[in-house]
This record gives sequence, C-alpha cells and structure tokens, in this order.
Amino acid sequence: MHCRKYIDHNRNFILTMPGLEKAVLKDAVFSMYLPGHVSEEKMGYPDFVCMGFQKCGTTTLYELLHQHPQIALCRDVKEPMYYRVPFISVLGFGKFYYRRRYFGHLKKDDPRLRGEVNAGLTFNGCAAKLRRNLSPDTKMIFMLRNPVERSYSAYKYFLARGFLPAQVMEDDVRLGHAAGFDRYVHSVLEASGSRKRIMKKRLKYLVLSQSNYAACVEEYLSSFDRNNMKFVIFEEFVRDQHQSCGELYRFLGVEDAEGISYGLVVNSGNEKAVSAKSARDFMIAKGVNYALYDFLAMNCWAPGLYRGFRRWYEKIRNHSLVPDTDHSRILPETRRYLQAYFAEDVRRMEEITGRELRKIWKWEE
Repeated sequence: MHCRKYIDHNRNFILTMPGLEKAVLKDAVFSMYLPGHVSEEKMGYPDFVCMGFQKCGTTTLYELLHQHPQIALCRDVKEPMYYRVPFISVLGFGKFYYRRRYFGHLKKDDPRLRGEVNAGLTFNGCAAKLRRNLSPDTKMIFMLRNPVERSYSAYKYFLARGFLPAQVMEDDVRLGHAAGFDRYVHSVLEASGSRKRIMKKRLKYLVLSQSNYAACVEEYLSSFDRNNMKFVIFEEFVRDQHQSCGELYRFLGVEDAEGISYGLVVNSGNEKAVSAKSARDFMIAKGVNYALYDFLAMNCWAPGLYRGFRRWYEKIRNHSLVPDTDHSRILPETRRYLQAYFAEDVRRMEEITGRELRKIWKWEE
C-alpha cells in the first residue's frame, strides 16, 4: 500500500509539471544509462510498423529488414514491450522514453526509414495507444497465415513456454500434440460466449485470439488509412522471401538491396518443455529478461552485470526446453472445426485485403 502511494505521489508530481520541465526531468533520468544522448526534437516515431501476427514470420522479416541499408529498426530490441504492457505509463515511461529508448541512437539527419517489428501490437489496447502517438500516415504491415495452422503453431510454442495451464500440458504429454490441441480448442471454444471472451482477454488466449485477424485489423482501420497498409501472406513469404520483400520495399519506398541473406528460417519454435515446472521457470526468466533488457536497457549501462544474468537465463532456457520430436499434424476434425470458427473472420479479411485467402490457404468448402 505504501509503495503504491509513493508511486502515485511521484507520478502525479511528474504529470503536473509543465511540458518542458517534464521532458527535461525524463531526459536527465534516462540519459544516465541510455547511450547516444540526443535532444528530444531529434527523435521521432517509426515511419512504419509491422504489428503481427504472432507465428506468421515476423521474426524472419525482422532479420531481413535489419539487413537493409535504408532501414533502421528499434535499437537492439526486436519487439519493444512499450505498447504491450499496461503499467509502463504508470511507472512514468512516457512518449519521450519510447523515442529515446528505441530511436535515440539515430541522428536527426539520418535518411533511413525508422521501423518497429512487433508481433504483439494487436493485443488489447495497442491500437488506441498507437493512434494517439503515430501519424495517420504511418505505414503498417500485417503478416497473415492460415489461421488454423497459426493456432496450432502458437499452441506448441506457448505450451513450451509456460503460457498455457498445467492441465493443458498434462493432456498434451498424455495424448500428443494433435489430440491435446483438439481437446484444448474444444474446451475454450465450447465455453459460453467464447469468441467475445477470447478477444477481450487476448493475452490469455494467444493461441486463438491472434488468429482472429479481421477483429484486430479493423481496430487500426478506424484510425489509419487502408492505402498505408500492406498484407503479407506467410505462405507466399515462405515460398519466395525475396519476391515478398521486393513488394514490401516498394510499399515502403526503398530500393531493393544487394547482400541481403534471403532463405532465413528464424524462431520456428520446434521445442518442447521438459515439464510444466520448467516451462513456468522459463516464462519467469523470460519476463525478468524483458524487464532488464527492454525496459531498463541494462546492457547499455551495466553490460557486465547483464552478461552474467544472460548466462543464467540461457542456463534456465537450456534446462527447460528440448527438441520436439512430436511432428503430428492437425487432426482433420480439428481443422474442420476451426475453419468453421474462423470462417466469418476470414471472409472479412478477404474484403479488407482483396485476396482470395480461402483459396490461397486451400480451405475445404
């Protein structure tokens, strides 16, 4: 209680300060540990944002864009948690912090496009936050994958990282991925008011919520121009990364570049947890890593200390995850069940994108 009062007191003190003094105070605080100090007017928001979806190739796209000489991505963080974590603003990390933490290393006259690749920007509330901060002309990239396959991939990925209940993991160990996934899907979707509940609590239901593409994209369409949105189909991206990136470069207004290593496969997630406890341990370690590396930028002001933590983190990871030998495919009945669930959302996405997505994804009629 006393800590909460202390935080509220200091937060209110900062919020009631005039704008210039507030910026100076924050600059004084963050310049102590963030390198490349620059004044606020030299910082800016990204020119483009790739906001998902999870398990649709965003990590691979990040690695490819990072190689492009005309593009500058967020400083040393692939997916900033700034817009994804609700309590950030409560702790006083405001817009000045965002610009300084992720783009403060760039000079005012740097001609490169600034970009953020963040598969979590379709979580609850993110669209409203970006609407307040970004220009309506900001270009947006969405990566789409067959929602049934995305859900199954997400199920295995988050299962190994402790995001799903222990009972779900026990069922998966006993039944295997395909049958375990089928049981999980039915348990969630057959509950009363499941669709509304899933989208209201997207973080809890990441396996399914992030496959409801239209529901998430429509939140951005209310404030951003459809002409400034690019939809990249995962299956086409996997088949020819260079061609997909070429179309993306034209959309962003940059030239194709030589020397980019296409054909990458990053973050495929072919791992499983040793046990439910090890999965939870890894989830906790990952959360601490986000706090130290992303929010506090410990690698900048205490690199030796952070390297020590990183060694502990990698030890936890190696003890928690092992190669996944279960390569079972989705059960046909589960596929049909999910296609029926996602049908209306996919129809709306076809209207938004102008693409025959069901044909691309070879859905059964």
